[in-house]
Amino acid sequence: MYNLIIGYIGPNDPENEITVSASRFLEYTDSETQMRFRNLSAENVGEIKGFPALLMQEQYEDGAFVATITNITRSNYDYRIRFERDTDVEVLTPQEIEDLTLELGIESFEFHRTHWAVKRADLRKLLTSRQTPVVPEADAEFAFENKPAEAGEQFNKNQVFIVHGHDEHAKNDVKAYVESKGLEPIILHLQASGGRTIIEKIDHYSNVGFGIVLYTECDVGAKRDSLSYKWRARQNVVFEHGYLIAKLSRQRVAALVKGSVETPNDISGVVYVSMDAAASWKDELDVELRSAGYAI
Repeated sequence: MYNLIIGYIGPNDPENEITVSASRFLEYTDSETQMRFRNLSAENVGEIKGFPALLMQEQYEDGAFVATITNITRSNYDYRIRFERDTDVEVLTPQEIEDLTLELGIESFEFHRTHWAVKRADLRKLLTSRQTPVVPEADAEFAFENKPAEAGEQFNKNQVFIVHGHDEHAKNDVKAYVESKGLEPIILHLQASGGRTIIEKIDHYSNVGFGIVLYTECDVGAKRDSLSYKWRARQNVVFEHGYLIAKLSRQRVAALVKGSVETPNDISGVVYVSMDAAASWKDELDVELRSAGYAI
């Protein structure tokens, strides 16, 4: 996890302190994390201070920098945050911020509002992976990146691509399931970026024989002028679901639905599997994987 602080401070400002309105603490933060930190105590303040912080100005024209929070104090209406800059991590350029937006869990409109969010992404791992050089030999392995899915032998049937939202438990359950079958789970934020954009990274690592898409209760939405809100999956999940169907074919993609999540209702023939507590979803995925040619 990490702290995202967008305010009146950037990499070129000498200050090591920033003030954020208390009313904007935990904005753009998932509901589980909000419940965990909404009442700051000595214990969870210590936990938050243990997360790295990414700080930038609105619209991030000067880039962003990484820091460690050293102290948090509360006045009536504000939080005053003191920090020490991490000089071992280079300032992120605006382009690097844009490339990492999806993996960092940042919505585009967040860049236009001062606030303090706590995000689930592993900031340091992502920043380490961005500096990992691309191994030239890897290009041969992905020589068929844009070939049609009908040529199934051109896709790696030792791997399964996993698309997920903010439900870490669901993601880890599916990861463990894939590993139990002797297969390698491909989770995008754990793969090296190698200078690729998000869409290039998805294309590069999705040369697999099967994809599992997790629809979990991460966002809420409703029709315009309606007061009836429904749980929805993250927008990136819906996008990547469609991308995988287009690349691999419907038969090679299954969507796991956990809870009462709204799913796209205008796509016929899409496989949806209920992620039930009895774990019968594993048996259903076994069938789908075998149908896609996996030897499990």
